[in-house]
Amino acid sequence: MKEEFIKALQSGVNLANEDKFDEAVSKLEPLADLHQTMVQTLIQRGRCHWEMRRWGKATEDFRKAGLMDPDNIDVKWTMSLMNLQQGKFIEGWKTFNDRWESKKFDSPRLKTKKPRWYKGSGYKDVLVWSEQGIGDQILYCSLLREIKRETPVVTVMIDARLIPLFERSMPGIDFVPQNAFVSDIDAQIPMGSLVPEFIESKDDIADIRKDSFLIADYARAIEIRNGLNLAERERLIGLSWISGAPRIGNHKSVALEDMLSILQIPNVRFVNLQYGDHYQDIYELEKKHGIRIEVVPEVDNTIDIDGLAALITACDCVVSVSNVTGHISGAVGTPTFLLDSNKLWYWNNTRGNRNLWYPCVKTYRKSYATAPWTTQVADITEDLKRHLVPGHKPTFVFFRIGTEEQIWYTRKFVKSLRETNPDARIIMCTDSKTPVIDGTERFELDSDSTEFMEYRLRIYAALGLDYPAMYLDDDMIICSEIFPDALLGDQEALFCERSFNRDSEFNPNINGLEFYEYKGKTLYEVFPYLACATVTKDHTVWGELRDILDHIDPKYRKWYGDQEAMKIWSKMNKHGVLSEERYGCLPEHLGNKDPKIIHYKGNRKDKMKD
Repeated sequence: MKEEFIKALQSGVNLANEDKFDEAVSKLEPLADLHQTMVQTLIQRGRCHWEMRRWGKATEDFRKAGLMDPDNIDVKWTMSLMNLQQGKFIEGWKTFNDRWESKKFDSPRLKTKKPRWYKGSGYKDVLVWSEQGIGDQILYCSLLREIKRETPVVTVMIDARLIPLFERSMPGIDFVPQNAFVSDIDAQIPMGSLVPEFIESKDDIADIRKDSFLIADYARAIEIRNGLNLAERERLIGLSWISGAPRIGNHKSVALEDMLSILQIPNVRFVNLQYGDHYQDIYELEKKHGIRIEVVPEVDNTIDIDGLAALITACDCVVSVSNVTGHISGAVGTPTFLLDSNKLWYWNNTRGNRNLWYPCVKTYRKSYATAPWTTQVADITEDLKRHLVPGHKPTFVFFRIGTEEQIWYTRKFVKSLRETNPDARIIMCTDSKTPVIDGTERFELDSDSTEFMEYRLRIYAALGLDYPAMYLDDDMIICSEIFPDALLGDQEALFCERSFNRDSEFNPNINGLEFYEYKGKTLYEVFPYLACATVTKDHTVWGELRDILDHIDPKYRKWYGDQEAMKIWSKMNKHGVLSEERYGCLPEHLGNKDPKIIHYKGNRKDKMKD
């Protein structure tokens, strides 16, 4: 096809050069008709790349489509959403208002001649009118307090089912059904357009959205919880597993059968938060697995949104897919573990896996639209166990010595760890000369820094922690909340197993040291475990690793010592593994992966500046 196109184009050009213009037109006319087909092809291919999280290829396809058809609104609207999903707010807002002209955007538009409200406009009486579904309305209305600070009188059109909940939560703002007639106003704004008025960066979201903003009927919540007759120490988890969104609901939903590891957590009762008629799912689950999901008959989860908010408030936490339940749970402040299909831009606005719009929501993103939920369900199971049975604060330890100029990346590491694990204890093992890093506890041990490997093992042993902790390299960016004790289970230690470059040949000469005993072997054969992310039950493991180092070639005290000792220790003791792909992913291997830790080791450190 491409060759035929080029051949016909060249023929038309040749005829034109020969002044045979009518003949050239006859050759070129069919090619001109292909223009719109090519634009649509680029758009569709770009969307496919987007679904697979190939941002660069998707952006390039939409860029080309935009150049070919500058007036194509679908291209502008899609590019807006894609930029927002990547946190590029300035670019995203430029064409955000084009949604009203896009065929892909089916929300009705208010017919009005009133001027558009904008920040600083000085209008005294403004109408904020609804768009899209209930979940979107909840999200956008999280900014109503901001517009109320700007404007004395604010009237809001919303889905009538939300009015009781919103009236309780935001006195001083008038709420009317979205089909109401409102005339006595100065200006108007669609509620989605509130976001670009107040949000220019991720930091703006974090500054504005620090807490819950909807207040459930607490008396009703207590009544519901008491009616379930929970046993002592039994916890209540709300469950929602289906999205009814047109076109994309199947990607957002998860089968109950695929959530068995969550549903089998002991000392937990589950209650149905799912809207719509999905009682057959509940019946089949109990029939096949003996797992019961409670139903509260006095709350209609579809119609009675105020009752659903009370039911959610009655729960200790919620597990939900990306749907209305997830929005309500986030808005009322119930700890929420959300399975994110990676479809909607606002769930992607996170620090680590904590959503910025709803700080109580942790998101667990699929790598791409059609990926299975296996990893995300496993992660939620792990985190739920930790959440429901509180133990020690998550503890992280790292080792670093050096000057202020040498530890710039260490500061970035600590910042990322603190942002994603705000309750964590972070311990910096160092010497007395190294500068202080805010946000860390400090444990000092001066020693001969030329024997780096021995120094690190010795200081970890000397720290003497008697409970689980994760020991990390400091050339990393932490992307998610991590619970070391939940990861560890009943193992003595977890070592990071090599995922990348396993079959590469080992270099037997490094830093002037010779390791010729391993010449000709692969990296995995020599060192299957990396020391970049290690979880231990207590300090005992580090003492044993140090003892091993004392009984092998002295060269290992300077290089490769931790990996050599781990390899020897692992043959004699009970241990598990962490995947480097998830707990130390190299930036060049990110692709569609969604790792908990990105490792910028070696000459990759400069990339941490970005």
